[in-house]
Amino acid sequence: MNTAFLTSLRTSALVVLTVTLMGCVTSRSVVDVSVPALTATAGQKVAITTIDERTFESKPRSADIPSLKGGEINDMSITERAYARKRNGYGKALGDVVLPSGRSVSQLVGTAVANAYTQAGYHVVEGQASDASQVTVRIKEFWTWFSPGFTYVTINNKANLLIEANGQPPMAIATEVNDGMQFVTDSDWAKVTSQGLREVAAAVGKKLEASNRP
Repeated sequence: MNTAFLTSLRTSALVVLTVTLMGCVTSRSVVDVSVPALTATAGQKVAITTIDERTFESKPRSADIPSLKGGEINDMSITERAYARKRNGYGKALGDVVLPSGRSVSQLVGTAVANAYTQAGYHVVEGQASDASQVTVRIKEFWTWFSPGFTYVTINNKANLLIEANGQPPMAIATEVNDGMQFVTDSDWAKVTSQGLREVAAAVGKKLEASNRP
């Protein structure tokens, strides 16, 4: 086969691949995050309410501050689902990453916290049961972001929560996880965010264990 034709074919394929990847990076990605919920039927009952109090900015000073490509920072139907923002190799903000319609960051964080309570011996119930202690989880920060590097990039997730429970002092939870890789796919956003949620559950569990010691 003609060498010039092969070179042209390879170049065309590279262009198509580059455009495809850039399209994914610059556009909004809808990527779900799985958090298996633990259950228990015994123990002190608690009802958990999760409130998303995150602040989004149009042009944040750093990548760890929530933002949206389309500037929809006042649209709760979008912000409640948003959990990451993509960037290029120079750190320039590009497309964002959101959960599917009907899913929310409050649900993810609420499930992680509920899992911690379940593992600590509590019985997590739905709704405002009269015989259940009320627990309010305030999400101050929860975001997954990209940090460029020379030989690899890093995906980070951080959470900052305030947990309020009847008769207990407020519980502050702050976590951060990082994962280095050569390039980022949509599944990596979900992977690192899941790691962050597991870290949240572990941190809440440690606080509950400490508060329950005699």
